[in-house]
Amino acid sequence: MAIQDFFMLWRDLGLFLYAILKAFLPLPSLEVLLVPLVIAKPQCWLWYSLIGAIGTFIGGGIGYAIAQRLGRKAFEHLASGEEIAKGEALMDRYGVWAVLIGGVTPIPDFLLAYLAGFTNMRFLRFALCDGGARMARSLLVSYCLITLGEVINFDHFGTILSLVILVWMLLRWGIGKRRAHHQATEKNKE
Repeated sequence: MAIQDFFMLWRDLGLFLYAILKAFLPLPSLEVLLVPLVIAKPQCWLWYSLIGAIGTFIGGGIGYAIAQRLGRKAFEHLASGEEIAKGEALMDRYGVWAVLIGGVTPIPDFLLAYLAGFTNMRFLRFALCDGGARMARSLLVSYCLITLGEVINFDHFGTILSLVILVWMLLRWGIGKRRAHHQATEKNKE
């Protein structure tokens, strides 16, 4: 029996428990339960999205607390030291934006929770951004499922969104470098 099948037996409660667990454990995306539940009961799509978001909110808090208490040790068995350092640098630099972007992209929940916890991001900011982003993702997936009658590949759109944001950030960085160079050149002329 697959883990999804076990949680599907419990329907609403299973979705809630799975959302909690996947927010701090390396489990497949919430959509593995959300989609079959919405297909079975399309009139409950909003309810299922809300259950998933609340579960993710609670699970993210658990992952955050684990990482804050254990620090890097909570993360070392999941990623290399180099990957942890890169994630830490991204969280330090982008903070809430990293959580918002990560919440709607294919980045696993538990990675965000651990990074936010051991980088000491403010808990309320993390929880609200992560829960809100996951709620938006669940609403979009569920709504598209009931209106279009098919499952959209949200990870594909999340990847595109990530690339657009990356290009935007690189452009901002390039413009900032150009301005700094221009200002340095102007000072040298004086």
